[in-house]
Amino acid sequence: MGVKTLTEFADTDGMLIHLLVKERAKYRRRNHSDKVNKLDKSLDLEELSTRKLLSRMMPPRKTWVRPSNRIKLANGAVDTSKNAEKALILTIKRDRKKQKLGEHFDYLEILDGFINQIKKRITDKQLRFESPHLTPIFKDKKQLDDGTLKVTCRPLSVYTKLEDKIILALTYRYLARFFNRYLHENILSYRPARDFHEKKHYVTDFSDGAELILDFLKKHFSDNIYAADCDIKKFYDIIPHQTVRDCFRRMLDRSPLSDEGKDQIMLVLEAYLTSFNFYDNVLKEATANPNIFYKMRKKFHDNENKNTYLIGNVEDISDEEYRQRGVPQGGALSLMVANIVLNDVDQAIVSTYDENRLFIRYCDDMIMMHTDRDECARLMKQYTESLSDHDLYFHDFESAGDSKKKSDKYNNVVATTNHFWKIKSHRPFLWGRGDGDSNLYVGFLGYEIRRDGRIRLRKSNIENYKEKFCRLKYALRRFKKKHNNQQNAAEKFETHLNKTLDSTIKGLCFYTAINLDEFKKGSQYKYIMKLQSQTRRSVDKYKIDIIKQTHQ
Repeated sequence: MGVKTLTEFADTDGMLIHLLVKERAKYRRRNHSDKVNKLDKSLDLEELSTRKLLSRMMPPRKTWVRPSNRIKLANGAVDTSKNAEKALILTIKRDRKKQKLGEHFDYLEILDGFINQIKKRITDKQLRFESPHLTPIFKDKKQLDDGTLKVTCRPLSVYTKLEDKIILALTYRYLARFFNRYLHENILSYRPARDFHEKKHYVTDFSDGAELILDFLKKHFSDNIYAADCDIKKFYDIIPHQTVRDCFRRMLDRSPLSDEGKDQIMLVLEAYLTSFNFYDNVLKEATANPNIFYKMRKKFHDNENKNTYLIGNVEDISDEEYRQRGVPQGGALSLMVANIVLNDVDQAIVSTYDENRLFIRYCDDMIMMHTDRDECARLMKQYTESLSDHDLYFHDFESAGDSKKKSDKYNNVVATTNHFWKIKSHRPFLWGRGDGDSNLYVGFLGYEIRRDGRIRLRKSNIENYKEKFCRLKYALRRFKKKHNNQQNAAEKFETHLNKTLDSTIKGLCFYTAINLDEFKKGSQYKYIMKLQSQTRRSVDKYKIDIIKQTHQ
């Protein structure tokens, strides 16, 4: 391994500059975000907001070197974040060359000072991060028997200080690049490009889980296949800090890093764990500051605060114990924490090769298949024991047979109820038709795969697409009302339409990337295309109205 420490990695290929450029590109559409001459230069860098601080250390937008059309086409749309990043990199390289010839650039001086400060903080034994800000994100809603709407939130936590964000992003990239070899190949989440089965330099995503299941099905099509899954209770919220430390140390002991490199990783990790615990930063904060639910109340038109907004905990864990648990959801390093800790859990069942076993995990979602029911049950028991050894909790297992009933239409046919899809952890069940613990479908990461290889999307995903198209129609009506008196309203409308509609269709294609030809034969695809067609007709109607108003 060429790079031995985190500070040496920071100098590799201008890594810190690339991370800062990515942050700056996020603000590319903010008005006046890069007009440095409007900033109060007497202010200390510590007193500036992230947006203004990035403007100080990045070239003004009017001086950017625009990438060529070839690069723009390679990156996709013209006004993308990638093109903004490329423009900033080209501009900084150009100005570096001019600086060597005697020209002076204030922003390069500030940029170099900020980078040196980052490197200094990485090696500081007193390294500390500011606590992240809690931002509840809607997760689920349920109507209770008394008529109250119960809304469940996902406690997203965001680091706002630029130095902290860059150090955490740098550490994540370092761990992802150099620890990738120690993770099981069927861990699909948050991995850099790698050789994955027959694919070269490939970045895996959740759709690869369905492809692995289909490959396993083809290989054992004539055999009985038994499936089981285990859902961890609120993984990010309950993960013990000591478990994280122990798993990182075991991973570092396997690596060829120098002692200095290991110390730097543990230093950043300790600062990360110290900056957050679930009790103080989530439970206590949500109680003390009910205003954080303002957007949620607005979403559900709850002016009188009647709805119940929950950021729940696990009943078996006391408040005091929660002070030693939890990593921030949304934090860059939490993604690698999940991979390293759960990879340590996985070793209980994946350390030995078994051609009749399939194990897949995406973050904290896992599924296991085997051609032998008893072996599948034994492996799942080992997995849950490993979870308990790591002080993690999981949902109780339920039988697929408990969700069956006699069909009303054909009284002699056993049908599966919707309860099957609500079960968090399934005991091993036969994948296919049969009595008792069996089901024709298996579900994983939004896909529902039938025993004959046909694929459908989960009903909730279909509803999400319906909601997206409805939001698109609403946004277009607002856009029409706002711009109907402008001469170039039709052109602006067309640009807005294409960007919004393309992003929605791109999401659809992402979900249907597996066995797309087969998926097109099903009713779900026709339903989504019908929604798209209805939206397009509404769009054309709005466009004609705008053109008429423009010519008037």
